[in-house]
Amino acid sequence: MQYRRYSLVNDLNQQWWGHVIFFIVVFLIGLCAPMITRADSSIHWKDRFTTAEQQKLRAWSSEVITHVEKLVGPLPFKFHINIYRQDGASEPVPWANTRRGHKLGVDFYVDPAYPLDAFRNDWTAAHEFSHLILPYLGARHAWFAEGFASFMQYQVMESMSVLSKHEKGHRYTRSLDTARRNFAYPARPFVKTITRLRRDGKYSVMYWGSAVYFLQINDYLLRSQGSGLIDVLKDYVDCCRRSYGGLYELIDELDSVANYKIFSRHLNKFKSANGFPEYRHLDLAV
Repeated sequence: MQYRRYSLVNDLNQQWWGHVIFFIVVFLIGLCAPMITRADSSIHWKDRFTTAEQQKLRAWSSEVITHVEKLVGPLPFKFHINIYRQDGASEPVPWANTRRGHKLGVDFYVDPAYPLDAFRNDWTAAHEFSHLILPYLGARHAWFAEGFASFMQYQVMESMSVLSKHEKGHRYTRSLDTARRNFAYPARPFVKTITRLRRDGKYSVMYWGSAVYFLQINDYLLRSQGSGLIDVLKDYVDCCRRSYGGLYELIDELDSVANYKIFSRHLNKFKSANGFPEYRHLDLAV
């Protein structure tokens, strides 16, 4: 009887420890891969995709989200990824847009015939997911939002090891040089030409001219404080991203996080300067 009692107690102890170990393992797995799990659970397949195509597109979107959040920290909300099929396209992601409102997320139109490397080398996902770092600022301030996402897209691609620092700087320079050549209003403040640029379909000029604001801020912060815009964004996402104010509320929050009114003062200067914003003195590889 004593031997049987000992065996029963021993069996119960083994079962108890087995349950403890199981929950510890599940907990550790959850800590190791939170981004991939969240990204996978939020994908909505809007057209028919094969299992292999889904795996490829899931790997692509998950990697980009992971590196956006590696740069600025976890985004404090759930978002949805809607993927539509567009066969025969001239590029892997011919169109995409960010959704705001109740179902926050991104719509992607993709040609799944392209290999994974082609998707990784495409800037679209890095651009669109970067939009989610800031709240919706309204159509009037779309130039600010698009400039921010354009600044971020190559930062994210560098984090993904798709671009080296040198290649990142070259991409910025090429995009900015092209936009500057296509800017036709040298005697007017850049921000005051936004309506005309949109009317004329010169969206890339609007995007990249606006991106200079963030490149200038990044350059100033690195020279004066030794840390750049990405570090400010980390603190902003952690403290303030749940707020949904307009542009000037956002600027106040960024100034507060930076401990200096660099964002508001530079915005005033940026909005009043004539011509295409100046960038040729900046180190764009940092």
